[in-house]
Amino acid sequence: MRSSLFRIAAAIGVTAGLAAGAMAFDTPTIYTHTNILAAGNYNDGTGSSDLTLIIQLEAGGTIIFDEGVEVLYHMPTEDVDGWTTPEFDDSGWEEGITSIGYNDGDDNTEVANGLNSLYTRYNFGIPNAADIKFITLRVDYDDSYIFWLNGTEIARTANIATLTASPEIPAWDVSKVVDSMPDIEATKVPAGKPNPDRWDEPVTPFEQDVHETIHVIEIDVDFGGGTVLAVEPGGKLTTSWGSLKRR
Repeated sequence: MRSSLFRIAAAIGVTAGLAAGAMAFDTPTIYTHTNILAAGNYNDGTGSSDLTLIIQLEAGGTIIFDEGVEVLYHMPTEDVDGWTTPEFDDSGWEEGITSIGYNDGDDNTEVANGLNSLYTRYNFGIPNAADIKFITLRVDYDDSYIFWLNGTEIARTANIATLTASPEIPAWDVSKVVDSMPDIEATKVPAGKPNPDRWDEPVTPFEQDVHETIHVIEIDVDFGGGTVLAVEPGGKLTTSWGSLKRR
């Protein structure tokens, strides 16, 4: 079985599953207690006015995580080996509250301007994972993203898919190396924990000025057991993400 694209409302496309002209990604495996979503947020250039990535994940009718949850993040200055894999040691990464981005009012954790990219890793459980057949991702972003769920790539925006082919992991400064990608603006909704207005979907094209880049993606999943990790993470990881695991 392959992941399938459910629906997208956006100013630019995303590739996922078997949608027409899209890449075919392998079906990811989910777990009850520990899952890792690695998300790469790529800028169109260091002079860009914004960088942001806001994710809501729903499974079995339950919101697993949303804007305002704890996350680990890294601002790379070189390529990082293995950062998209579940077993990667992220104990040295920064702790933040999503979303993370520039100081323009739509992020809970603010970083300095001038980044080429930003890496984040979400650690979460999925209650009743054995009964879940698909998950739904809602995404607000600027300027592009790629997601890996438990080590399997599940989606990438079309603007970065034209620069690097799946399953290639882009260089940390991909927009500088391969020329600038299109400049995409996130929605004009202020940050929240979460802000419920963010996911209100536009009814008419005239509302796209508020909801410019909301992607809604449905991904088929398989069940893999209790945890993606051989042993439960300890130390900083368990402490940092304790509240997230209890959701």
